[in-house]
Amino acid sequence: MIKFKQTRPIKKTLMWLSFLGTVFASNVYAAQTIGSLASNVTKSIGALTQLVTAGAYVGGTAMFLIAIFQFRQHKENPSQVPLSKPMMFLAIAGALLFLPSLIQVTGQTIFGGQQVIGSASGSLPSK
Repeated sequence: MIKFKQTRPIKKTLMWLSFLGTVFASNVYAAQTIGSLASNVTKSIGALTQLVTAGAYVGGTAMFLIAIFQFRQHKENPSQVPLSKPMMFLAIAGALLFLPSLIQVTGQTIFGGQQVIGSASGSLPSK
């Protein structure tokens, strides 16, 4: 159990770090406009989509390999490893490998046409 005397330095340190983080963050982001902020968010969304795509491919491949090993274990000892276990891993692998194309098709369905991931388009109304 942590005693009160031990938590006091931790609380002080966290308080100072949050204060300094607030001061430095306000200096860094004070000069940005709403347009540059929106541009940064748009760039981040494109990177996030690429990260999800890469993670889906890696996870799907890993689940497929796990399914193969589970099928092998089921073949060696069917009473200990039920057939539903490797089938579940195989279904998850298929879903993860299909996810990137699902994201692309969904984007085309919702927004129409060939969409570039993470791009913004449009114009401001004239004055």
